[in-house]
Amino acid sequence: MIQSMGKRSWIVLLGGNELNGGLEVVARRYGAGLVVVDWNARPQIRGDAHIRCDIKHADAVLEALEPLIEDVHFACTSSDVATETVARLHARRGLRRPASGALALARHKLLTNAAWRRHGLLSKSYRLCRTVDELADFDTTTPGATIVKPASGSSSRGITVLRQRDIEEGALAVAWRRAASIDTRGEVLAEEFASGTEFTVEMVGDGQGHVRVWGISRKYHTVHAGRSRVAVKLHYNPPDVSRRRQVRLAAFARRCYRALGLQASLGHLEVIELADGRLVPLELGARSSGFILSHLVDAAAGLPQTMLEEYEAVLRGGRVTDGLVVPRRSAMYFFYDFPPGFGRRNGTSLVQHLPPGVRSLAWDRSRLLRGQRFDQIDSDHERHGFEILVGEPERLTIDAISRAEADHRLEFVGSHTARPGASGTPKPPRRIAAHADKAV
Repeated sequence: MIQSMGKRSWIVLLGGNELNGGLEVVARRYGAGLVVVDWNARPQIRGDAHIRCDIKHADAVLEALEPLIEDVHFACTSSDVATETVARLHARRGLRRPASGALALARHKLLTNAAWRRHGLLSKSYRLCRTVDELADFDTTTPGATIVKPASGSSSRGITVLRQRDIEEGALAVAWRRAASIDTRGEVLAEEFASGTEFTVEMVGDGQGHVRVWGISRKYHTVHAGRSRVAVKLHYNPPDVSRRRQVRLAAFARRCYRALGLQASLGHLEVIELADGRLVPLELGARSSGFILSHLVDAAAGLPQTMLEEYEAVLRGGRVTDGLVVPRRSAMYFFYDFPPGFGRRNGTSLVQHLPPGVRSLAWDRSRLLRGQRFDQIDSDHERHGFEILVGEPERLTIDAISRAEADHRLEFVGSHTARPGASGTPKPPRRIAAHADKAV
């Protein structure tokens, strides 16, 4: 199929999840085709060409892409299991790549924690739990709450927070099984739960050891996910986080990135700032993610060059400067977040309640339908749609967006709540809308 499409340049996307839809906009901006590698027969994002292949199997992916390898700009993924495949594709193309050992450290949380501890970046307790009894032993001896997660990869799936005073019978076994079912090797990691303000940090590192931070977001979680931890707002350049504080977070993120030995790679760090100011790293992916990479970071930065353009330059041997991109605006990854209930009307969305000067660059509103049922969500794959917002920092504040969200929620869901077992309308096909501008 690819061979029959004629000579053109390509961007390769490993994983056709709908939240990677912004890469279609990027490909159009490059004047390139988008090749989506995904095991599903009908991935949510299909691009200009679809290769049905397991993104973890680098040999098979490289063989399938061989006819167009010399015309590839770069490859990217939002999945930790595919970072080695991305690196091997870049090497085959003659581009820079990070070391396999560094990618392995980033993929496995136990190895990541050990590396950070060796570099004096992590002090919290953690343990690989092979049985429920080992998890119970860790939880009993750990002060405060315990977070249970799959040992590999970065996703909200399979994550449970256990608070010792609030654990019903069987909760430990349920948490262990949830994490084990998601992990590729059935491994479960338990950690001391760090409570504070959570941030994400987006980075580009070059082949000479320099790391540039492109964006920092403050992270907010839904209260409609039980014991799971599911983010529903990522606020980039939030006005309530001072420049000095962002510079400090950026410096810490660069240390975490270098401690894993990463070079010529993207980096996505999640970190907690405790009430006393200490920083606790949670996990680091050697990649970025979907609309964060294609829209959000660039929208906040407001620079002529995009983060992906700098990444491509790094792959070709270019250098970056250590430091933090000083953003000109704020941006927010906003996910629709409803209590259990039903939609009451069609044709309504958050944008009708936004403050002046705040606009949406891309969205999924396909479930904002009358009669649509909303249940408690268990992972980030079950969220109800999104908006990619941009505006001046003084307008795009968390208070302003929270008010707009409350107004829309009242209009759309109201006080009508669902009963357990009640039926709703079938889930409609998801349609992603994204503007073709440069997100600036």
